[in-house]
Amino acid sequence: MEAPMSTLYAAATESLVSEASATSTFEKMIAVAYTHSTSETFHKELKDTERLIKKEFEVSSMPGPWRSAKSVIEGAMKLNLSLVDDNGGFYGKTFLQNKIKEAKTEVKELTNEDYSNKIIKLLMAIPEELDARTVIGNVRDFLKTVD
Repeated sequence: MEAPMSTLYAAATESLVSEASATSTFEKMIAVAYTHSTSETFHKELKDTERLIKKEFEVSSMPGPWRSAKSVIEGAMKLNLSLVDDNGGFYGKTFLQNKIKEAKTEVKELTNEDYSNKIIKLLMAIPEELDARTVIGNVRDFLKTVD
């Protein structure tokens, strides 16, 4: 692998040198991510670069700016979020973090049947340290009060 000249290698070494390089690390990483057609190929290149950096610089984990950028960009790619705006520029880290949060917290519509099945599943998995008869009795008593 010709990683020493790659953009990801440059981003990784910058993040090793200074925490202040977080913006540069993110910008380099998102540029590489955009050139990949899938999150899988991007993930593979990240892993290859990490292996090389850890070996060359004898570090056990990647620096914070690298891990943070990786988390945001891979998260966005897995959710199929666009990495570029309408003008062709890359979105910023905070913007993508907010989009990821939005995508994860969208309200999912539940039907009565879905919700009932969820409750039944919980009742079927009562922990051994609890008295199942008491729990089910309490549920039955509650249902009698609901009309």
